[in-house]
Amino acid sequence: MFTLRFAVALTCIGTAARLLMYGGPVLSFLWLELDWSEAAAVKLEYAAAYGLLACVPFVFWRPAWPVLKLVAAWLLFSAIATTLIEPWHPELEPVAHAARYLAPLALAALSMKTNPRNRRLAEWLLRAGVGATFIAHGIEALLMRAQFIDYLIGSAWTLTSYDLPEAGARGVLLCIGLVDVAVGAAILIPRRWRALALWLAFWGLLTASVRMVYMGWGNWPETLIRVTNGAVPLTLLFLWQGESKNEQAE
Repeated sequence: MFTLRFAVALTCIGTAARLLMYGGPVLSFLWLELDWSEAAAVKLEYAAAYGLLACVPFVFWRPAWPVLKLVAAWLLFSAIATTLIEPWHPELEPVAHAARYLAPLALAALSMKTNPRNRRLAEWLLRAGVGATFIAHGIEALLMRAQFIDYLIGSAWTLTSYDLPEAGARGVLLCIGLVDVAVGAAILIPRRWRALALWLAFWGLLTASVRMVYMGWGNWPETLIRVTNGAVPLTLLFLWQGESKNEQAE
């Protein structure tokens, strides 16, 4: 469970840093869509940022479910705000963010009194979060999101000095999209495929790090915000291993 606590704490830090450094979707939504004054919208985001930072120590406290629900509520609100301002297939945004706002709820379930029902609820919240995120990202890849093509071309040049042509990037993105949709759907099947969880963890952390590879170290908040994409399936793997040991002991 420490993996999930650590990931949620990093998500809080990354989200707070983004709000303080250059703002987030809530600011844009309140200012541009609801005609709030920029100063009022900024104040709300600053308050949220400091609130998220204040939540970090409590994430590591066992009965942390009230704080975790507040964190999940803000992350969900941010996902909804993104939906309302995103011009490119906005309907995918809440699904793509699912691992972020469901991870604190899964941790809340695990933080309550230990019983099989809470563990089962946490497991399915984790499954739903990572499954939805991978499926949404896979659909975005299949739709050839321009941002993803730029990530592939830029990362290929940064890491290997290879000038990946756009046609090649589109071909790679097609394969990535098909795999992401397939593995995202597979994790929702009620079977404990440890190899699948391990792959999701590896790919989730790798794609989260692409933000820094492509945009530079100064964009570390974007990577921290997405760390749950890899930490959630890794937590599933640890949960399954623990339950398997318990079953063998019995």
